[in-house]
Parts: sequence; structure tokens; C-alpha cells
Amino acid sequence: MVKKQIQKSLSSDKEIEVKDQISITRKKKIVFKPYNQNQDFLLSKSVNDFVTPGHIARLISIIIDLMNIDFITETYKGGGTSSYNPKMLLKVWILGFIYRTYTSRILAKQLRENLTFIWISGNQQPDFRTLNNFRLRLKKDIKLIFKQVVQYGLETGIIKGEDVFIDHTKKAANANKHKVVWRKNVENQLEKIDEELDKLFEYIDKINEEDEKHFGDRDLPEQEREGFDGEKVKEIVDKVNDRVKKQELSADEGREARKKVRRTKELIERKNEYKMKKDILGTRNSYSKTDKDAVAMRMKDKLTTRPAYNEGIATENGFVLNYEISDNAADNVSFIPLMNGAIENLGKIPENAHSDSAYGTEENHGFIEGKGIKNFLKYNTYHKEKSKKWQEKRLRLQDFIYDEKKDEFTCPNNVKLRFQERCKEKSTTGYVREITIYKAEEGRCLDCQFRNLCTEARTKSLQVSWQAERLKKIAKENLDSDKGKELRKRRGNEVESVFGDGKMNKVKQRYILRGLEKVNIEAGIQYISHNIRKLYAFFSAKAMAF
Repeated sequence: MVKKQIQKSLSSDKEIEVKDQISITRKKKIVFKPYNQNQDFLLSKSVNDFVTPGHIARLISIIIDLMNIDFITETYKGGGTSSYNPKMLLKVWILGFIYRTYTSRILAKQLRENLTFIWISGNQQPDFRTLNNFRLRLKKDIKLIFKQVVQYGLETGIIKGEDVFIDHTKKAANANKHKVVWRKNVENQLEKIDEELDKLFEYIDKINEEDEKHFGDRDLPEQEREGFDGEKVKEIVDKVNDRVKKQELSADEGREARKKVRRTKELIERKNEYKMKKDILGTRNSYSKTDKDAVAMRMKDKLTTRPAYNEGIATENGFVLNYEISDNAADNVSFIPLMNGAIENLGKIPENAHSDSAYGTEENHGFIEGKGIKNFLKYNTYHKEKSKKWQEKRLRLQDFIYDEKKDEFTCPNNVKLRFQERCKEKSTTGYVREITIYKAEEGRCLDCQFRNLCTEARTKSLQVSWQAERLKKIAKENLDSDKGKELRKRRGNEVESVFGDGKMNKVKQRYILRGLEKVNIEAGIQYISHNIRKLYAFFSAKAMAF
């Protein structure tokens, strides 16, 4: 009985297993969603439906609509055909930079194909020339637009204008790195040309001595050399040919004379070219042939040298308060314009300012103090002073004891360094600093036991700017405070992250436009779009609708 029940249960299990296998092998019905590229709608859809609520394009539109751009409208002449609305064109450019679209041709393509661009432009399609012309129309007005975005950041609370961070980066120009004109080369070539011209004009002077003596027996003045043109060459060559015909010169002498006269004309033309290059250089050491405003600079990798601009920014909470584009590779010279611009954009003076050691000059420290801003600018020896090795390597100013009443220093060897004179030094920015010079008695340093740590000169001298020392002392106290340590920790994230975002995330490692004025426009649009993205992130985090 039990055996029959077991067989029955086994047979029923086999039947179930077979049914399961049949159901598994049977293919299920596949269902696709309807797909029709030519379908009609009962009611036409609005482009507005394709741009979701909370989209960054909507935020751009709101911010630009709130702006006063009368300064742009005034640049239009009026008359003729109607113009595209400048607010629409401005929105399109800012959205383009957010979408990493930096050229007018690709931006025009976006206006034809991308629904977000079609929405923000109101389905208008200006061509690339119109887009480019509008961008160039902005010029200095881009700063006024940028200022209004900063003011919007203040109103929303994303920035407070308390802690300002300053830094620079070198950004490559749209220029050929192999076509750089160097001042040293220009000056060397001009010197060589003048040396050769002196010899050639001396020879030409001899040719003319026996004729009309165009240049006389005196040294040729510069103005007569500049007047040495093709007609003058022809005139002298004709005289040489005439003398050859009269057998006053041999054929070889005549050939040599003609060669030297033509060489003279060639050199004068070359000299004019180099003089033009020197005029373009101005006070700079180099410029690029393809972008004459760009200067050869050492890039961030500290290996590559190429035509570039020095881009500086002032930030707070990653929000850019001001930007400056310079053709000067030195960072510190743009500090004051950056701070003045930040103060102007904020509408108030910030509480604190912090930067790295490149900015800690007497001029910048003095500017901060004059504005009533707390000084957290590092100076060039701030970190070195903490190193015992640096302190022991040489005798420093702090190793000399100063007597304020007698106005003299005493060195570790008990030699007095007494006041000699006060003089003034003028920097490239026009800042004048007062230097006080102290000097030891003649011969007292020759057999000093500290000579190898102190000086290689016969007599030790100290050049001291008391103003700089006072300001450095204030900066050091501030930097070593709790607030100073906080700012030092924040600086890298505050400023470097902005540069990193632009160069890496936005693939903006070089400028598209050429010339300092146009580059300023490009940088302005870039940082306006950056600030709007910061506002967008701020609103999104608070789940605020727009």
C-alpha cells in the first residue's frame, strides 16, 4: 500500500516538472510602445512643455529679465530692419557657455536643433554673424552685466562679502606658440642692423663724395637713413653705372657697389619692421604674432611656455566676485584692480582678504590696510620663516638687534650698522617705497666669524623698508590666528576649484577669441555662467522653485 502511494506521488511530481519545462520554453509575447515619427496631435504642443520646471535655462531667463541692460540698448543706432532682442541674445550666449558651446557657429546650430535653446530664444534663429557681433558689442558692458549677477548673489544670500580669496592662473591664448616675438631678439637684431648700416653708409658716402655728395662728410643722421628709398637706390646705382662706363670703376667694383647699395635698402626696410615690433612690445618682453596682446608665459605645468593671458579672480564660497585679465605674468600687479572691482561689485568693503605669497607685497599690504580690510595676505617668506634650516642658512634681519633711539643695528659679532641714507624705489606699477640703508664700518666684516652666513661684500649693509616690516608683522599675526588657519584651509577649495571647473569640467583650457578686449568679453560670459550655475545649485539644494 505504501509502495503504491510513493509511486503515485513520484509520477505526479514528474508530470508537474514536465508542465513547468513546457511553460518555460514557451516564448512570452513582446510588446513595444507605439512609435510614429509623423504622428499628429489634436492640440499642438508648446516648446515650453519640453523644458522642465526647475531647468537652469529658466533661471537664466529670470535673472536676465530682471536686469537693466539700457547700456546695451543705447549701442543700437535704430532705423532699418528690426533687431533681435539683446536680452534674448545674452541668454543664448550664457546658456551656450553652460552647455560648453563657445563659438558662434555651433551656437547657431544649437538654436536650430536643441529644444532648450529653441525655448530660450523664443524659436528665433539669429545666424552666427549676428551672434558674434552681439558678443563683440558687449565690450566693457560685460562688467556691468557681471556686477548685476553678483548683486543677485548677495540678495539671495549665497555670498555675504565677508571673506575674499584672490588667485591667478595662466590660460593659453588662441595663438601659435611657435610664432613669438621676443624683446631681446628684436633689440639684438636692431643693434646688428645698425652696425652693418654704419659700414654701408660709410661706403655710400665715399661713392657720393665725387659727385653731388648727398650725405656730405658728416655722420649720417637717422632721418637721412629713413629717407633712403627705392628712388635713392636707383639714383646711386645710375651713378655707379655711369662711373663704370667712364672706366672710373672696374666692372667688379661696380657690381660690389650696386650690391651694397641694394643691401642698404634691404636693411633699412628690415630695421623699420623691427622698430614696429618694438613699438608693439611696449614694456613687455614678448608678444605673439597671431595675437599681439598675448604674452609668452610659463604655464601651470611649469614646463611649457606659450602665448597666454594671466586670469585673476576674487571669490567667496566659490562665487566669483570679480575677474581681471592681464598681459602681465606677475600675479601681484593685478591684486589692487581685482580688489577694487570686488568692492565695486559688492557695494561694500569685505571684512577679510586672503591669498598666497605671490601677493604679499608692501603695496598690496598697504592697500588692504588703507581700505580697512583685515590683512591675511601671505608674504614671500611666511612659510620659510617656520623652517629651522632656512633660519640657520643665513643671517636674517631678525638676527640683527635694532636700537630705535640710536637708529642702528648690532650684528651677532657685536658690530654696529649705522644709518647711511634713505632712498626711494619705484615699482613697475608706480608704487614708491622708502628704503633705509644701514652699513657697518669699513673693514669690520673681513675677519668676522659669521662672514660665510652674512655677506660676500667687504662691508655688510642692510636695506630696510620699515613700512613693509610693520605690515608683514600684522599679516603674520593674522595668518597665525584661528581665523587665519581657517582661511588658509579654505583657499584651495575656494579659488582652485573655480579654475579646475573651468579648465577641466567645462573644457575651457584656452581662449577662443583674440585680443585683450575680446578675451575680457569671453571671460565675462564664462564667469557669469559660472555664477548662475552656483545660484542654480544653491536653489536646487533648498528645493526652491523657479
